[in-house]
Amino acid sequence: MNEPIEFLHKYCDFSNPNAVWMLKRISRNKDNNGTGVKFMRRLVLRKPEEIEECRTEIMKLADDPNTTYRLYVSLNSRDVVKGLFNFQKKLIDIGTDLARGIDDAVWMSKKVHSLWKTELEQRSNRGTKRILLDIDNENADTKAIAVVAFLCKRTTVHAMRRTVSGYAISFDACDTRDLLEFVQSLDIKTDKNTLQRDSMVFIEQWKGAGC
Repeated sequence: MNEPIEFLHKYCDFSNPNAVWMLKRISRNKDNNGTGVKFMRRLVLRKPEEIEECRTEIMKLADDPNTTYRLYVSLNSRDVVKGLFNFQKKLIDIGTDLARGIDDAVWMSKKVHSLWKTELEQRSNRGTKRILLDIDNENADTKAIAVVAFLCKRTTVHAMRRTVSGYAISFDACDTRDLLEFVQSLDIKTDKNTLQRDSMVFIEQWKGAGC
């Protein structure tokens, strides 16, 4: 079992029968200097047995050797029951617009599969309440270890993941006021996106399609 798959098995908790996780592969302009193929694909992980299969599948969907791709997993699980009720409302709205002859509704009706994934990604449909802290600093190793040690006294830490520019730390929701003070004391760069309540956790980056 390779490291990304091992990480996904540890990170993705399927103990709630309503839980799924989103796996996303993208290409970013800043990784490709404005060149390369534009790419974004999403797959839904429904059970642990699908992790390796889905990672392999999503990596094979893009094969441009000159494009750098990233792979992410959703910070939080997605609750399919919440998502289904909200998705039903969306379908009713589309049906109503179709009856009224609204052109956009015809286009929406042709991409229902994509709309379901988009609905699952909405914050209202998250199944867990994890928070993401990104550390994009020099000497990030030392700072990340200090932050994790600080958090472990207060909550559960699910990941300290090396990213392209630093570390991503995922932990269960808690009172973050003292955390922000501690982060600032370490001279970690902060802004309005320092703590994210629903985002994506970096898994890996590579060029081309290799698995």
